[in-house]
Amino acid sequence: MKKQLLFSLVIACFFCGSITAQEFSNKRSKTSFFEANAGLAFVPFPFPGVSYLYGTTFVNKDDVIFEYQIGLALPSLVTAKIGMGKRFDNTDVVIGIRPFPLHFYAQTSFSNTATNSWIASIEVGTQSDASLFSAAMINVGYRWKIDKD
Repeated sequence: MKKQLLFSLVIACFFCGSITAQEFSNKRSKTSFFEANAGLAFVPFPFPGVSYLYGTTFVNKDDVIFEYQIGLALPSLVTAKIGMGKRFDNTDVVIGIRPFPLHFYAQTSFSNTATNSWIASIEVGTQSDASLFSAAMINVGYRWKIDKD
């Protein structure tokens, strides 16, 4: 588990650093937010979970998105997400990795306003101890935008 988690974190940090430096030096906007989520993990039976995250979204002039989040979660205690995507009009579509518990995710926003939005995601786990034996997760969340450049 420790090797998989460490590998995921190293890849995520490399991904984060290279994308931020290259693609988002010409950013159009930067928005910080808090996000509350509720969902189900399939381990293999449905198991409820919640999270409260702080994150930042960068959008460049071509509407390419880079986003990261970190926060508290139950039952995993802590969690984080790093992803890239595209903004289509008023909808953000992001794919990425959750280093712990290890999952790959696809996320979309809807009902976006200047101050908040709804979020939905579906995730695929590795069913290993690094993903807390989860095969998949589905989540719905609400995002409060707190700072916008």
